[in-house]
Amino acid sequence: MSPRWIIACCRFLLALVFILASIHKIIYPETFAQTIYQYQILPDSMINLVAITLPWIELVAAVAILTPTSFKDGAALLMLLMLAVFALAMSFNILRGLDISCGCFSSGDTDTIGWSNVVRNLGYMFLCVAVMGEQWITDKLRG
Repeated sequence: MSPRWIIACCRFLLALVFILASIHKIIYPETFAQTIYQYQILPDSMINLVAITLPWIELVAAVAILTPTSFKDGAALLMLLMLAVFALAMSFNILRGLDISCGCFSSGDTDTIGWSNVVRNLGYMFLCVAVMGEQWITDKLRG
């Protein structure tokens, strides 16, 4: 399998994950706001704004990473940054001993935060780096 196909699969997987992550949050922003509140990180005044805008940012990034233009690199970087923030927020609350909903794919889901969620995000972050480094990877594999 050529490097371009592997990167295309990475882009498709990231798009799928971020689309699936955004849908429920877009439909039920109030439930997502409750999930954000449970993380006890943001000031109350920012929770509704984040609950309304973050899922749309996830969705736009998912669409943008599928484009054949340079938008894909920006989308991959945005996804990488979001995943890093999500992993840090989860890690912080795991260490604090909070047993709360992850809020990753739906709000109020039964998937509680755990190290497996953090590791999953690290894996997605690796895919983002691969997408951003597509040209470099392709050049190195060609010799």
